[in-house]
Amino acid sequence: MTSASQSKRFPLARTLLAAFAATLGAIAAVNAVIAARTPVLGPRLDGQFDRYPARYGDLAYVVGGNGPPVLLLHGLDAGRSMAEWRAVFEPLCDHHTVYALDFQGYGMSDTTPEGYNAADFAGQITNFIADVIGAPTAVLSAGASAAPALLAARESDLISRLALICPSAPDAPSIESRAESLLLRALSSRVLQTPVTGTAVLNWWRSLKQLERRARDHGFYDKEEAAREAKLWHVTAHQKGADRAQKAMLSDAFDCDWRAAWEGIQMPALLMWGRNAMSQGFDSSPEWLTLRPDAKLVVIEEAMLFPHLEQPARFCAAVLPWLEGE
Repeated sequence: MTSASQSKRFPLARTLLAAFAATLGAIAAVNAVIAARTPVLGPRLDGQFDRYPARYGDLAYVVGGNGPPVLLLHGLDAGRSMAEWRAVFEPLCDHHTVYALDFQGYGMSDTTPEGYNAADFAGQITNFIADVIGAPTAVLSAGASAAPALLAARESDLISRLALICPSAPDAPSIESRAESLLLRALSSRVLQTPVTGTAVLNWWRSLKQLERRARDHGFYDKEEAAREAKLWHVTAHQKGADRAQKAMLSDAFDCDWRAAWEGIQMPALLMWGRNAMSQGFDSSPEWLTLRPDAKLVVIEEAMLFPHLEQPARFCAAVLPWLEGE
């Protein structure tokens, strides 16, 4: 059969293929425009900026202050970075030598094709403490970084204290609806792995509108603060290579046996939540306290999942005495 006769026989198929190709081209163009319009991040904490050569690439970090060392770990959702500690960084520096780092694939750290799981992130924590800090260190972890922080605390003798700020367990119920959660799991295992369509879906997930909705509904008691933070997340989430870590998060790559790690660690521990968190908040404290009844529980009023940003004075009033052993 000649190509001319094939064209006459399958006009619909040719039309659909052309439309599909055009759609992919349009999606790729939109993805390219979004990437081109995203400004490059600079340091957002008032301290000395440096880079640490980790296993898969350099980790960006800032250090300031003087005193017993403290390491701040940011959450792992789209747009999170060391910048989320900006409201408490200087007050903590008044009493401690404070380090804040960006995990691989976040903020100003390098992005690489591999290394996005709880065990590798735990290795980033333990190696950073051993190579850069070199002394017993109190670790303050926010959100989903609780999983690698717990694994690191179980493995390292240099982690002297562990505070989990609004910890999000890997197997905790999603803050989204069940339908959205199931959809995201399906997308993460299929569509997100495709280079063009996957990026387009991810761009929707990390769009300013979606980030604002999550910040407003689940992140912040102060809705103006939610809008401001979502704009920062939006820029951070669209940095070159940031999609790798975000796809890993949506694919449950950070799952681990956090209960065994939490129950097994021996150092002093603190749990903190904002009183007003609607999901993955204070209502999850019974399970954590059942496993570690000796952990100190702190609840911050008029805050949701970011008490360190919304209520920095109350945060420091609770954390600083605990760091001193009170």
